[in-house]
Amino acid sequence: MTLFWLATSAPAVWIVFKLYQRAVRLRQISDLPGPPVVSYIWGDIFDLKKAPVGTVWRTWRKEYGPTYVIHEPLMEPVLVVGDPKGASHVLNNTSIYWRPDIDRSVLNLWFGESVLCSEGQNHAERRRRLNPAFNSQSIKQVSPILFDLAYRLEAEWDDRLGPGKSVVIDVSEALHGYSLDAISMTMFAHSVTASDGPNSVKALLKNISDGPSGEDTAANRIAAIVIGMCPQLLALPNPMKKWATMLRTELGKIAQEVWDIGSRNKDVGGMDARVLEVLSQQSKAGVKISKADAVAEIIGLLFAGSETVANVMGEFLYEMAFQPHIQQTLRQELLDFEAKHGATPSFTDLTASGKERLRYLDAVTMETLRCKAVLMDISRMATIEDVIPLKTPISGRNENYIRVRPGQTISIPVRDGINCDPLIWGEDADVFRPERWFEPGAAERGPGLGGILTFGDGAKMCVGRAFALAEFKIVATVLIRRFQFSLYEDESDIDFYHLGGNTVKPKVRGKESEGVRLPLRIQRV
Repeated sequence: MTLFWLATSAPAVWIVFKLYQRAVRLRQISDLPGPPVVSYIWGDIFDLKKAPVGTVWRTWRKEYGPTYVIHEPLMEPVLVVGDPKGASHVLNNTSIYWRPDIDRSVLNLWFGESVLCSEGQNHAERRRRLNPAFNSQSIKQVSPILFDLAYRLEAEWDDRLGPGKSVVIDVSEALHGYSLDAISMTMFAHSVTASDGPNSVKALLKNISDGPSGEDTAANRIAAIVIGMCPQLLALPNPMKKWATMLRTELGKIAQEVWDIGSRNKDVGGMDARVLEVLSQQSKAGVKISKADAVAEIIGLLFAGSETVANVMGEFLYEMAFQPHIQQTLRQELLDFEAKHGATPSFTDLTASGKERLRYLDAVTMETLRCKAVLMDISRMATIEDVIPLKTPISGRNENYIRVRPGQTISIPVRDGINCDPLIWGEDADVFRPERWFEPGAAERGPGLGGILTFGDGAKMCVGRAFALAEFKIVATVLIRRFQFSLYEDESDIDFYHLGGNTVKPKVRGKESEGVRLPLRIQRV
């Protein structure tokens, strides 16, 4: 009888305790400004995620200032810190602010114990292992592969054009294939797109990036609330766990094949395996790195590396189609370079600084990263009580700080927040204007690399940021020199949405049910 009572009452006691903690956190910041609560049960989050990018976050920022409160289900308060000083404090104090429990549980389910979901010293050690694969020397070594892939994409689109004057192409799908192979062929000597099917790595990664969000039903919302309160339930059978298991199994096979590639000096057909090589070398030097560790890092890097560049490149091409004068200015700089040097830009040219750099390409790159960040926000959770300093006083309180309690979730808005804040970037902060990067001090306006939070900030700043920048510039120079991009007149209305893998993807307005699509009209220059 006693055991039965404990078994049945323990969950109830635990839920009451969690709700009590939530009430304490809510009381701590209850007087902060913020939007009216849409629903005491569902909170603001479900409606927020359904809204097109560039709408809700920006409206809240204008109305409530950079620091305010919104609510997750059952009135769980989320402190929004769009203040650059506050955001920098949170992101640079990794001993105090960790990823929320639910985020770490989901990342661990998909990728295993990797650099993406580790904290503290564990994270620092994993990052240290990976750094050599992404330094400038390694990126230069694999750059010929990136150029080859860009030229292959160029040839594919040229074939699609055939003898015609123009053709409409869904650039989203093509760029995702390019970016998958860019990271897989350079970091572990394998072409992900070479295999296809429902259980292929390509298909499984798509399930992460495009979902699984499911229909917006009461049942799915309740399931999300329960899992949010008890992330351990993700261990039970569910579609997400099934896909994650298949993904790790398929990549485990690949890792087994190429794990010892460095020692055997195996011919990999023009590919490279920088990540596996550096991990293998460290393993031989006495650092304990298991196959499971290697697989976890590979899966995480595959997803993060492919999603970032594919989505940003798609939005870059869309912006070039939307603003043809910027496209033409960039193309002219590349053509002038070729006429002057008798060759197209090399990796060294694309990464040069000073007078030798391609100035407008650099400006377009930074403006793309600023306006088209793949992350809507960065979430952190306070592990101890802390005081967050602020640059701009809280609206209605005239205080330039905010106290937080342990367990408090903090959301740092990136794409529609700090990256496009008028207080940082001026009244035209929402406008895609590359020339702003010619203004003095542009790269020092906000936190993060180049004054933007696209790659995060602090100890968890994206480990592959230099690789992503090189990849972006390579494919941009190849495609812009060869093709002119314009809006497809019948489907020129594109909205961008925050989808399942915490990334931003396009859908045609009025045809959202058709899924992720970005049709653009392409013709030869």
